[in-house]
Amino acid sequence: MSGFVVLVTGASSGFGRLTAEALARRGHTVFAGLRDVAGRNAQAAAELSGSMRVVELDVTDQASADRAVSEIMAAAGRLDVVVNNAGGIFPGPLEAFTAEEAQRQFDVNVLGALRVNRAALPHLRARGRGLLLQIGSIAGLVTTPFTGLYAASKSALESLTEAWRHELAPFGVESVIVDAASYPTNIGHNAALPADAERLGVYGEAFGGFTNAIVQRSTEAGGDPREVADAVVKLIESDNRPARTVVGPAGQVEPALTLSRASAEAAERMGAAMGVAAFMTH
Repeated sequence: MSGFVVLVTGASSGFGRLTAEALARRGHTVFAGLRDVAGRNAQAAAELSGSMRVVELDVTDQASADRAVSEIMAAAGRLDVVVNNAGGIFPGPLEAFTAEEAQRQFDVNVLGALRVNRAALPHLRARGRGLLLQIGSIAGLVTTPFTGLYAASKSALESLTEAWRHELAPFGVESVIVDAASYPTNIGHNAALPADAERLGVYGEAFGGFTNAIVQRSTEAGGDPREVADAVVKLIESDNRPARTVVGPAGQVEPALTLSRASAEAAERMGAAMGVAAFMTH
């Protein structure tokens, strides 16, 4: 078996599919995690199955995550890398969302990674090495209007990634995150707007203007989503993995990196001040 054995969640399209395909081309053994492979994702499953193995995986279900990892272990005998890519976006004014809608946003973007990593970690720890790689967002570093739920979920994923990085270092397992800028993928097409049309309407003009500005900026900036897949492949194949990698247009990357460096330095000082520096990995 060549290369790494990698599980990529949310591999039916977007960053997940591009990453799975890029890894397979590089000779790695890839398991593409898709939900509903006999239904809505049947075509994607058929297209991917030629170069990799497809596993049924619904990240909102712990039993599904456990079964997927067990299937990988039975087929490959090991698991080296988990790429937590599955995610979605709930754009709109916070007031218009119910707590139940917010819960669904976090269920995929945050708890999904928690479930999959929980299923995988006993196997990674047993081998004394492995990598958890989360697909985050620049929104996890900077919150803009009408992206509050999405930004909060990605910010939570940043915190989980850091905690895993510190806690798992003694076991030889790494945890990193790739913060991606906006790229032309299908995440926007699958966006879930608030069901409360009345409250959404209160913000209609501002929300519409914001959405138009985002679409226009994305069109002007362009960008190839394969840049994110390439960054993931590079991290997986690297011997030196930074905690955070920012991918996007230069105008967004530099301020995000500046913010990231300042945050890392502050965290190091805070850890020393709290007396827990010995438990933190840098």
